[in-house]
Amino acid sequence: MRNRAIVLASAASLLAVAVPVSLAAPASLSQEQAGGRITLHITGSGNADATNGAVAGVGRFTVSGAITDKGTDTAYRTVKPTTVLLRHVMVGKKGRINLLVTIDIARGTKLWTITSGTKAYKGLHGKGTEDSAIFTGDKTVLTLTGKVFR
Repeated sequence: MRNRAIVLASAASLLAVAVPVSLAAPASLSQEQAGGRITLHITGSGNADATNGAVAGVGRFTVSGAITDKGTDTAYRTVKPTTVLLRHVMVGKKGRINLLVTIDIARGTKLWTITSGTKAYKGLHGKGTEDSAIFTGDKTVLTLTGKVFR
């Protein structure tokens, strides 16, 4: 009987430690792990003539919704016969997001996907559309919307 009491006491103390830790894990999930809708604003200036993967612009980004962050953006532009590829490297306080905007010239579609991320954005996936692009001289203002998920 005494051995049974010791075993039960040991099991109870293990549960006392394990249960709070397991319950804390979901509560500690950050917003970046949840997924959902986002809106991304990019402002910058640069070289609209870049066609071979060179830097096309530098500026700032702000993302809101399922993830929130802000920081710097560097855009690289490649022009192919039927598409324009804009690779954005966005570095914020929580990590880096690499995003690719594919513009189908014939259809006029502008779709984006997250190609990779670091730190809080490691393993983050996403896709959406470029909803607005305003060009004034060498200044650019972009608005992209979509969803992110893990």
